[in-house]
Order: sequence, then structure tokens, then C-alpha cells
Amino acid sequence: MKNKYNGYHASVLDIKFYLINSETGDILENKDGTEKEFQLKSNIRFKPLEYLCENLDTNILEEIK
Repeated sequence: MKNKYNGYHASVLDIKFYLINSETGDILENKDGTEKEFQLKSNIRFKPLEYLCENLDTNILEEIK
């Protein structure tokens, strides 16, 4: 299969986290029942995320329109 993104590699644009109670498995929620979302603090470098896309084939990506 021809790779139309030849010469490009993937990187992370945005990532969100949520918290799960390790004993009950319950997701931490806001008062309205939606999942409470988290992101890394500004200027934090979390080394494992730098390797997230290391061997990601751009053929498995789909453009968001």
C-alpha cells in the first residue's frame, strides 16, 4: 500500500487523562456526572510520551475533517 504521507512521521498533538479509583474501578466525575479530564501541567516533559509514536505507521491514521 502506498503511503501518501511519505516523508512525514506522527507526533502527539493533544492528550487527555482521566482518573480511575484503584480499588473500585470508578471513574472520577464532575458534579454533573461527566468524566473529570486532566492534562499535563505546562512545561512538563513526560519522557514516555515522546516514544508513543516511535513506530507508528502513518497509513493507519485518518484525517480529521
